[in-house]
Amino acid sequence: MKMVDLRGKLPIHKTKRYSTRKLTDIRSIAIHHSLTFTGSPEAFATYHVNTNGWPGIAYAFVVQRDGTVYKCWDPDKVTYHVGNSNKHALGICMVGDFRTQQPTPEQYQATLELVRQLRKVIPSAQQIKGHSEYPGYAWKACPVIDMDKFRDDVDSKTPERDEGMNASEKAAFEAMERKMASLENSNKVLKKGLQEQGASLKKQKVRIEELEKLQKMEAPSWAKGAVDQAFDAGLISTKSPSSYEFYRMLTILERGGMIIKRGDV
Repeated sequence: MKMVDLRGKLPIHKTKRYSTRKLTDIRSIAIHHSLTFTGSPEAFATYHVNTNGWPGIAYAFVVQRDGTVYKCWDPDKVTYHVGNSNKHALGICMVGDFRTQQPTPEQYQATLELVRQLRKVIPSAQQIKGHSEYPGYAWKACPVIDMDKFRDDVDSKTPERDEGMNASEKAAFEAMERKMASLENSNKVLKKGLQEQGASLKKQKVRIEELEKLQKMEAPSWAKGAVDQAFDAGLISTKSPSSYEFYRMLTILERGGMIIKRGDV
């Protein structure tokens, strides 16, 4: 894992400063994505200071797309990134918009390794959470990645998988696993959609059959008198099954006294 130390080199506010804490105050590691396709610690710090009016960059670490880790603050700094949970959370940001992108294999692997190292040097920070898992942030699309899988990946080092693989191969393998999980999820969504579409088609078929029955049906009880009158008057030549609309029309004529029997003219 390549790490670049940017402490003291990034833009900060002219007067505002972040407070400090004891390392034992840190209970969790917060995972973010930058919500930008590209970016850098310098760009994020500039935005956080000049636009948000914060003391400095919100993240203690930034992980670039190529897997480079930038150290922006010492862990004892209480930076602004998860609201009321700031004092007890250490922020890591992966560059990218994971609503439409995926972490690169190098980036994902570097973030896993960073979290593992931080948990060793800060024993109290054993929890790993995505931004949206903190109180008050359920609405936030951050970091979007599967956090259950991320936590499993941090905790697991399968010997069968790791044996004989270098860091790049491991990262590529994990990227393939994520792709397979994504495809499996897409398959489930597609299957559900097809099932719903099939149910809709069945309902449409039943409705069509009902309509077809109305096009050729025996005279309903309320129309039989009208049919008999129309037949006796020579208005129709047969009492064979006809449509619902036909029986309705004859009934209207009959009730309006408009069916004239033969010989009455």
